[in-house]
Amino acid sequence: MAKKSKNEVALQKRLVNALKGYFKDDSSCLVNLVHGGSEHGVDIEFFRNDFTGNQICFGIQVKAGDLTCKSSPNKGVKEIIGQLCIAAGKHPIMQSNHTMSFSGFYVVVEGDISETAKEYIRSSFNSHKPVYFFYGSELEKFLQMNETQDITQENI
Repeated sequence: MAKKSKNEVALQKRLVNALKGYFKDDSSCLVNLVHGGSEHGVDIEFFRNDFTGNQICFGIQVKAGDLTCKSSPNKGVKEIIGQLCIAAGKHPIMQSNHTMSFSGFYVVVEGDISETAKEYIRSSFNSHKPVYFFYGSELEKFLQMNETQDITQENI
């Protein structure tokens, strides 16, 4: 995968910070930035207990800018599909016993994502795991409402 831009790294950190802020009262919640050489296809791993008390984990792939395409998938869409396919075959990194699989995935896009791009990602990523999209103004609203600290100089 291509090297992440500074904007993507900053967005990843903001999202980790906001998720921690949003779930601050949930002791079952664990959010980890795992981007790097051994990321296994996701940038962030998000753990929490479901309503039965079982731990679930979602992998989050982060993209700065827009993710759009027209009649065929472009480089950005193909990259997201590839990353999700890698992650679908792996166990979460931040889990000690490695028996858990990802419950699903989020594609988080700073800007807009076209319906065509969503369709390509959903149809090409055939892991029988749900893929959710969180983007644009709704993402920015979530970030602004839940960020708990200035993370510009801090490693999360």
